[in-house]
Parts: sequence; structure tokens; C-alpha cells
Amino acid sequence: MEAEIRRMKRLAAANEEEVDAFIAWLKKRDLSAGRLDRRLKRALNKAMGELDCTRCARCCKEAYVVLQDGDIGRLADRLGLSRADFRARYVTRNEDGDDCLNRRPCPFLKKNLCTLYEDRPDCCREYPQSLASQAADNLDNIGANYLVCPAVFQALERLRDIV
Repeated sequence: MEAEIRRMKRLAAANEEEVDAFIAWLKKRDLSAGRLDRRLKRALNKAMGELDCTRCARCCKEAYVVLQDGDIGRLADRLGLSRADFRARYVTRNEDGDDCLNRRPCPFLKKNLCTLYEDRPDCCREYPQSLASQAADNLDNIGANYLVCPAVFQALERLRDIV
């Protein structure tokens, strides 16, 4: 799996300009939002069925973990911290103004496994399938995740073949 991840990362870097052009092309197309969402969701589900995320964990190592208030409460409770103490210790704001974990890789990642898996943030529970919701509005984010997640890489490659 490690060799496959390295190969995907090299291919993603080599194809980055093509994928950026594909994303720009999709933005100009008159695809219905639902149609794009369905196609991307199918491609992501197929890719996720072929991967073992615990062998990769690149999303936990490289992506922002965006936190909602419920996530902060759940994680604070799990760690026996007040919400204020959890915020002071683990939370910052990213360039979009979202609350997120203050460091990467995720401080709760150990040996590619989430130590707080049952209480993990909603964005972690939903990733990468969440990218297929309102995909037309999130094309830049999808393009950025092409370089991070093997499932997104495979899904976009499949999408490029069928669109």
C-alpha cells in the first residue's frame, strides 16, 4: 500500500495542471449539481471500497480538521477537558475563518489510527464522501484533495474518463 500511495502522489503531482484544467472546465460546464454529485459519489464509493484508509491516513496528516461546536464538545468531554481548555490547547482558525485543529498531523493520530475514533469530528466521519455533496460549489476543494487522498485521486481520474 505504501508503494501505491507514493505512486499516486507522484501521478497526482504530475497530473496537477491537467486536473486544474479539468476543474476549471467543470466550473464552466452546465452540469446539474445533482448529476455531478451522483457521479462523484459513485466514483468515491468505488475508490473507497478499494482502499484501506488506515494504511494511508494522509487526510489526518495533511488536511485541515475543521471543527463544529458539537465536535469540540464531544472531544473535550472525551479528553476530560472543559471546552475552553480544549479550545486553548487544540483549536485555531484557518485562512477561511473555520475552527480547526491547530496542528497537522492530527494530534489524535497514532500509527495511522485515530485514538478518538468513536468521538472523531464530523468532517472526519464524512471524508471524503462529503466532497460529493454540492460538488459544483466545492470544485477547488476537490482539486486540492486530489493531491491528498488516494480515493479522491482515483475518483477524479474516473470522473475525467466519463465526463
